[in-house]
Amino acid sequence: MNGFFQRLTAHFAPPAGGAAPARDPAALALAALMVRLARADGEFDREERAGIEAALDARFGDGAALLAEAETAEREALDHHQFTKLVKQAYAPEERGALLEELWAVVLSDNVRDDEENALMRQFASLLHVSDQEVAKARRRVERRG
Repeated sequence: MNGFFQRLTAHFAPPAGGAAPARDPAALALAALMVRLARADGEFDREERAGIEAALDARFGDGAALLAEAETAEREALDHHQFTKLVKQAYAPEERGALLEELWAVVLSDNVRDDEENALMRQFASLLHVSDQEVAKARRRVERRG
């Protein structure tokens, strides 16, 4: 196991007293993927940050803290494979389409799809084993919501 992955999972290990961990590693991994997408076009503005925070808050609670942790994790990561691996392990195949919807919401939040964002979405979908058809459906659902 590489060092970053060990640090990431150790971050969520129960404290010595045996209390339950504060957060699921897959939550941080999904949040880090959102941050990576938001940064892909070279801009991570207030609107994107607020959208990600709201999505994280709705799914996991405490979106602000999770976003802050995700920004650090994403910045320290060499690539996104450790994040997609955790997400793939934590979510059933039928749930991953909905996750891609949340990722598309990040991409489309500025109403512009650039090549870097499209490439990342293709990579994420492939690593999460989501079909091209499901990816397109998820994107269309987000586009319809506007």
